[in-house]
Amino acid sequence: NIEAQSSDASQLIPQHNYKLDVHAMNSRHPGEFECREFRESILGVMPHHWDRREDTLLKLGHFRRHKRKTTKKTAGKSTNYPFHKPEENHPPGKDSTKKISNLIGQAANYANSAKTKKPGPYIPTITNYTKIWWVPNVVVAHQKEGIEVLHLASGRTACKLHLQEGGLHADINGDGVLDHVQAVGGNGAEQTVVSGSMDVLRPCWAVATSGVPVREQLFNASICHHSPFNFLQHGEFSRYYGRTADVTSLEVATPILIPRSDGHRHRKGSHGDVIFLTNRGEVTSYSPGLHGHGADWQWQLTTGATWSNLPSPSAGDQEAVVISPGGSPLTTVDLPGTPTHALICEDFSNDGLTDLIVVTPSGVYGFVQTRQPGALFFSTLVGCLILVMGVIFVTQHLNSIKGKPRPSSGPR
Repeated sequence: NIEAQSSDASQLIPQHNYKLDVHAMNSRHPGEFECREFRESILGVMPHHWDRREDTLLKLGHFRRHKRKTTKKTAGKSTNYPFHKPEENHPPGKDSTKKISNLIGQAANYANSAKTKKPGPYIPTITNYTKIWWVPNVVVAHQKEGIEVLHLASGRTACKLHLQEGGLHADINGDGVLDHVQAVGGNGAEQTVVSGSMDVLRPCWAVATSGVPVREQLFNASICHHSPFNFLQHGEFSRYYGRTADVTSLEVATPILIPRSDGHRHRKGSHGDVIFLTNRGEVTSYSPGLHGHGADWQWQLTTGATWSNLPSPSAGDQEAVVISPGGSPLTTVDLPGTPTHALICEDFSNDGLTDLIVVTPSGVYGFVQTRQPGALFFSTLVGCLILVMGVIFVTQHLNSIKGKPRPSSGPR
């Protein structure tokens, strides 16, 4: 009985009350603040997805409250105020017409400014070689129900954002609003994809919505075989055209977001191409449409990354494929066995390159990405050789012109 054996809060360490007193945790509120009070910070910890136990993550972060504008526009009045109030040029008690006293005052100010300043307090920061972040003040938990933000000093819940299980949650069009992307597989029945949307999508389709709660639909598109009629994304014709003969066994992996630059500044982890993968090996890329609405089909590839009824649709039964953001296959990796967990992409060799970890029933395998310095050296050598040959050719041509005897014009 938790209530009968609940511990006395006065006997616990205050910093750990949230951890030790179970009764207090059960009776607490979902959050001290609404997550929209930290809207910019929430977008900074995206993207979020949860499909299996391995997707649960704990990360440090720095959260700040959303700054609201305090000035209100009034009709007939200008609101173009300067950011810094100008200093008073004529303070009371001083006569600006006396030049000698002004010079003495300027000299005194210069002498005071030349004094050594006391060093400021040391603020510890987390460094990662070339990057420096603010001091973390929260722990961000990516879990099945969504995102929970815990205050690092007290352990209290700062905010909790409920997100639908499955699918991708990120700002895909860079407009500062959280978006949701979910792909629909087979399962032999139609299903409603996103809460708040009454659209029933058929298998092999993806839908993207925007807002928390959902306010609008951004796009829905086919993620199977691309056809010239796929631009009719909202019509029944295109829905049936994109379907294949047998979709009952169709499985779809969780979409991912590949950041892409469009010439504008965007928050990290926002605005990019959305990549979809089916168990038939079809990889499809869509980019946000004009003004953030709609989607533009980029490319589609048929790869060997296929699977059948795997608990982790992250790689194929026999091979994994590495594809560039532009849609070009870079390399294929033959897997030693059927993966049982999602592939882990981390730098475990500490050489600055992303490595691959594969978990199979027979063991854990690591694939190290190696540099190929010979290709760069050979290209540089060929370029230098071509440059030297060009210089030699031009030099010989000029010498041959100067060495030719000139015909005499006078009589012999």
